[in-house]
Amino acid sequence: MGVKLLRFPHKRIRAQVIKQYMKQAGQTRAVCFSCGNAADELEKAGVDVLHIGAHGVLAPNKWFTQAEIKHTFPDYFDATSGHLPMELMVALGQAYAAHLGALPETVYVPSGSGETVVCLKLAYPDTHFVAVYNIDDATAFSPYCPLNALVRLLCDDILFDGRADLKSG
Repeated sequence: MGVKLLRFPHKRIRAQVIKQYMKQAGQTRAVCFSCGNAADELEKAGVDVLHIGAHGVLAPNKWFTQAEIKHTFPDYFDATSGHLPMELMVALGQAYAAHLGALPETVYVPSGSGETVVCLKLAYPDTHFVAVYNIDDATAFSPYCPLNALVRLLCDDILFDGRADLKSG
C-alpha cells in the first residue's frame, strides 16, 4: 500500500478502559460481537464477556443493531466495537493519546468499525487521519457499522484495499 499504518495495542488499552468503565457503572458482564480481537482482550483483562462471532461461543447469522443487542442481552454491557457510549470513546481517545504521545501530521489508521480512528480524532483534533479498511478480517468494511458516517465526517480520507475512497459517496 505504501503508507505506514499506525500500530499499537489499541484493543488491550480498550479492554482496560472498558473494564474500569463497567466497574464504575456497576456492570459485571459484557457482550461483544467481534471477529475475536476485542473479545479476546476483554477476556484477558478479566472482563466476564460473552463473545459472539465466528470464533465465539455463539455465531450470529445476521448483523445485530445496537437496539437488537440491548433487547437480546439486557443485562450485559455492549462492548462491541463501534457501539460504545461517547463518554467512553472520549476516555479511550485519552488513553490512546497517553500511550502514543505526539503523532505526525497525517496518520493512517487500520479501521473496521471505525471506533479507533474516531477515538483518536477526539484526542487529536488537529491531526489528519486516514481510515484504512480491508487489510484483514479485523478491518473488513461493513456498511452496517454505526460509526461509518462519523468516520466519513472526521477523516481526511478513507482507503479501501489500499485505494482512496470517494469520501463524498
